[in-house]
Amino acid sequence: MNSTFLINPNLPSNDVTDLLVSDGDNSLISALADLGINSLKMRQSPNLDPFCANHSDILVYHLGNGRFIVDETAVNAFESDNVIGIVNVCSPYPNDCMLNAADIGDYIICNSKITHKSILKSAEEQNKQIINVNQGYAKCSVCIVKRNTVITDDMSIYQECEKKDGISVLLVSKGSVVLHGQNYGFLGGASGLIGENKLFFNGDLTYHKDFLAIMQFLSYHNVKYTDIKNKPLTDVGSIIPIKQKGNTE
Repeated sequence: MNSTFLINPNLPSNDVTDLLVSDGDNSLISALADLGINSLKMRQSPNLDPFCANHSDILVYHLGNGRFIVDETAVNAFESDNVIGIVNVCSPYPNDCMLNAADIGDYIICNSKITHKSILKSAEEQNKQIINVNQGYAKCSVCIVKRNTVITDDMSIYQECEKKDGISVLLVSKGSVVLHGQNYGFLGGASGLIGENKLFFNGDLTYHKDFLAIMQFLSYHNVKYTDIKNKPLTDVGSIIPIKQKGNTE
């Protein structure tokens, strides 16, 4: 099967063939394999707290076109030509958030005080506007539905996105997503696009308190979803698409 790197991070224009996920969630990896998607699994970093030690959105940032900034413990998972920056991500918060920014198309949502300078520089070069928020775990907190279209349970992210032209944002309640070792997780950390207008959830979306509002939001934006039935929605540090079928747009 021919595949190529996504031009736009997080935003496939065709069916996804390869993505980044955390190692250890066998039901997720199996469900993705059933869809014909290969999972590049992130191993645990000894420098991070156990709840996020293998989270792909903590360990890797895709700049687009197959260029990655990677934590030093995950660098061996990538071809050397694709790694343009190696960083040392470590706990405690906010030192573990330098790569946890959300590129949603025309904007990058992040806490600019702690986001790695290479991400901020790339945003400037690509003429992408930074949306500066209080939340360090910005990518975890943002479920990317399509270009400039997001779901979040973080009030600072919601308020800042509401101010921007062209962004559609849905605010949902906290507490419906499991993150082992923490009180709750984030919907962004339990999801990722697996095709143009195809969203995948790691768990049963009907378990979310705001299921009906989420369904209406997805329907309004013509986005279909796939989930794992009878499984709690579980934050695994995002499902990050990196390659898709055929040629990019």
